[in-house]
Amino acid sequence: MEITWVGGSCFRIRGREGSIVTDPHTSKETKKSAFPKADLVVVTDHTMAENAENCVRPNHRESPPFVAFGPGEYDVRGLYLHGVSNQDASTDASTIFAMDIDRMTLAFFSRPSLTFENELLDELGTIQILIVNADTGIEQLTPLISRIEPNIVLPFGNSTTQTWMEVAQQLTEDHLTSEASLNVTASTLPEPITTCVLTERAA
Repeated sequence: MEITWVGGSCFRIRGREGSIVTDPHTSKETKKSAFPKADLVVVTDHTMAENAENCVRPNHRESPPFVAFGPGEYDVRGLYLHGVSNQDASTDASTIFAMDIDRMTLAFFSRPSLTFENELLDELGTIQILIVNADTGIEQLTPLISRIEPNIVLPFGNSTTQTWMEVAQQLTEDHLTSEASLNVTASTLPEPITTCVLTERAA
């Protein structure tokens, strides 16, 4: 599996069977040639589904990307996706997604203002890789990581303020260096929990 951060809350997750792109409408890419390629598009805010569809390129010419938004189970080109709804009193409903790709499960949390109940997290199952918005701060992030216990934590956030990077550094004693991409297989998952950060770039 290869993970790249396109920008905003847009990530491209490429596996052997195909590619998943999250929230492509947030990447701020304007050139169609720079849009990430996808088989499956994950949209955490259902009101943005139509916009998201116009911000990706098909990974295979013969089949346009499938757009998944809202709770439910999706299976596209061997990429399995489970969406769980979360409603917070201070925000509109959004969807948290667990994605199965290359024998690993990745969870995507795009909304930093949400709180998460144990029952909701149980629905996601065992998570190896956690991509999470860290703009809220360490106080909210630490309990979530402790509850999920992933092998890899991949924080991201507002690239203008860089507050999220300070939060990410608090998660580890090692000095963090941004990488262009994260490459991992089921057999190379680290233990204990490892924090990684990526550099924003076009996929």
